[in-house]
Amino acid sequence: MAQSLSAIEEQYRENGFTTLPFPQDLRLEMLEHIETHIRELYAFHNEKEAERKISLETIVAKIPDDIWSQKMHRGFRMFPKKITEKLREWAHSCIAIPFNKTISAVNAVDEKEITLNPKLTQESLAIYWRCVRPGKPDAGRPHRDATFWVIELEQGYNPKIPFAFDYIKDCIKVWIPLKGCTPKTSLQVIPKSHRMNLPVAVDDTEYGRRPNIEKTWLESHEQDFASPPELSQGECIIFDMDLVHRGPTHNNNELRISAELSLVVR
Repeated sequence: MAQSLSAIEEQYRENGFTTLPFPQDLRLEMLEHIETHIRELYAFHNEKEAERKISLETIVAKIPDDIWSQKMHRGFRMFPKKITEKLREWAHSCIAIPFNKTISAVNAVDEKEITLNPKLTQESLAIYWRCVRPGKPDAGRPHRDATFWVIELEQGYNPKIPFAFDYIKDCIKVWIPLKGCTPKTSLQVIPKSHRMNLPVAVDDTEYGRRPNIEKTWLESHEQDFASPPELSQGECIIFDMDLVHRGPTHNNNELRISAELSLVVR
């Protein structure tokens, strides 16, 4: 007999996403790691001011764009093992189990990221953070994460998942707001867009190959983008790999910091 859907999974299947409570102690540990990283980056380039007690916003504003772009490559934004293990355990108990799944895993970092960042190893998990600066073009274009899987697998990426899986059906994206995520600046999604047929292309950019949804389609669905109110209240969002989403332009005075991972379940 087939198992009935949990309330969490039912909402996820219907809308393409749902929100979940996220442990505050783990959020604070993640933020502490990120703040240390940013302050160390700033101190390296501003030795005379390294010991000043200034806000992250002030620090980030003083880091030149070229240095920021170089040092904010995804390979430098991976969480250390002590945090990724806690996140993987949380995701299994709070996502995989309510979805009636018995096994789960998180994909590994790419070989190119290991080459770039000597702190990473073959066992490092691709759980990373983002920091969007006020008034800067740090947010990506609207997209579906499934397209990223297609691009990366075609380029030879090995996610090192220890069981066979379908990158659309078995993969759940997790986005965690950490700082500066207000109703107007948090992640936006188009509900039920995981069921829509839409024109998607892949463009070559300065950051590599990136998915691109046709402009006319986006314009006709602009009014459908919405940020779940729970995100600005501390909850995280889990969503389907085919759900259209975006990080809006960030015009708040506070940095927008978030974390994300892909959980593969069977």
